[in-house]
Amino acid sequence: MSSHAPGPQGQPASSSGAAAPAPVNALPLQPDPDQLRRQSRDLLRGWQRGEPAALARAAPYALLAAAQPPKLAQAQLVIARELGFASWPVLLEEVERRRARALDDAAYTERVLALALGRGFDAPRPASALALLQARPTLRPPALRLLIGDAQGVDAHASLPPWGAPPLALVAFSSLATLGHEAALLAALNQLLAAGASPNAALPDPEATERSLPALYGAVARARSLALVQRLLEAGAEPNDQESLYHAVEQDDRRIVAALVAAGARWPGTNALFRQLDFEPLAHLQQVLALGADANELSPSTATRPLQHAVQRGRSLAHLQLLQAHGADVGALDAHGHNLAWHAARAGRSEVLAWLAPLGVLPPAGLQDRFLAACAAADATTAQALLAQHPGLIGELPAWHQALLPEQAQRGALASVRLMLALGWPVSVPGPWQASALNQAAFRGDAAMVALLLQHGARWSERNGYGGNALGSCLHAGNNEPVPGGDYAEVLRLLLADGAPLPDEDDELSDELAAVVDEHRGRR
Repeated sequence: MSSHAPGPQGQPASSSGAAAPAPVNALPLQPDPDQLRRQSRDLLRGWQRGEPAALARAAPYALLAAAQPPKLAQAQLVIARELGFASWPVLLEEVERRRARALDDAAYTERVLALALGRGFDAPRPASALALLQARPTLRPPALRLLIGDAQGVDAHASLPPWGAPPLALVAFSSLATLGHEAALLAALNQLLAAGASPNAALPDPEATERSLPALYGAVARARSLALVQRLLEAGAEPNDQESLYHAVEQDDRRIVAALVAAGARWPGTNALFRQLDFEPLAHLQQVLALGADANELSPSTATRPLQHAVQRGRSLAHLQLLQAHGADVGALDAHGHNLAWHAARAGRSEVLAWLAPLGVLPPAGLQDRFLAACAAADATTAQALLAQHPGLIGELPAWHQALLPEQAQRGALASVRLMLALGWPVSVPGPWQASALNQAAFRGDAAMVALLLQHGARWSERNGYGGNALGSCLHAGNNEPVPGGDYAEVLRLLLADGAPLPDEDDELSDELAAVVDEHRGRR
């Protein structure tokens, strides 16, 4: 046996070749994942307090280093190992399997579909879906068989419960393509197409009833499968569905973008180029420009051009120069008549202004514009001087100028936001997605920004354009689309300290966020 061969219940042998410590506990037949998470958080707190009993539990696994603070992941690993599992994810998969056995057939099917396909704003969780499928291998209604590429005996034109879904859409959306089922799903797709299924079938989402999502989008964004995308396009799937190209630029497999364009996907009106500029890889921008994206396109939704959007989203000077090399006009105006230098000044981008000046593209020199530029650049001397000359200046700014505060919060421009607040800027003004600066900072997991805003009167209850508040912004991003480096646990602590209510008991929280909830409950 190699030194990394699995032992009982998937537990590896030790790196020295000796057997790993034997399990000290047994997993219940119907385990409670929340209880296991609480146990791991309790163990972490014991380490943090230096409790001998807690430290002794870590000793067999040689996890804790004297110079490093203990981490929740280490506590989770100890809990898993004590139960005889190689890792925390392996333990949770077993928990899912055992809990699935206790669900009735309808609830089980609904749960697997939600995990495999995604639902509402929740992304798919293919590993959890697969664990549940393995827990009850004899329960296979057509909807579940299709998730793993088994279309045998399925009516291609049926509407399958519990979602009333076309079989082809279930295949195209299945995230299990990412876990080794792509070939079977492709075979099932071929079988359904041969039986007359429409390549433009759409999946209804019980939590997004306003419109069904096309199968091609599912293959792009949920299955993330080039093979499924290509087959749907060959069969006549409409590439201009206002979804697929936009989400294709989010994918690492750039062949998907190329396949859609080759099939006739058009860039104008999709905002796909603008979505690409939300991400950093320069090579990905190079690709979409080479595939025909218009570097001068005027977005109907943002009223900006790609150069202007790139500045707003913090892309580098190299991104701007690449756009220029592909025909972007640095002197072009947005839909409101603002030039690129105006956007650069408003974003505090001095290096962009320096690049534009020799090209004759200059920011406006009006009083309000100069004040906004100074605030964005965190130029306290200029901003204070202008405000001293015009004491009522901030109150005279129109709403779209006052939105600079949430815009800078969205960019993480802490020094700029600190200056504006010190100058007396209204703290709760709405900006992008009709959200306040606190919503923006909470969504980014920007604890320093959240603390600063709360100190200046921001409140957790400030609304955003999606009907939620700053607490919801933190929870949604922290659970579903965290910004790299975001400290959502600390943001949640700050919002709870501001009076935000605890999340509902049935809310699915990340382990880090759940640990904060436990801490808060322990203080009450």
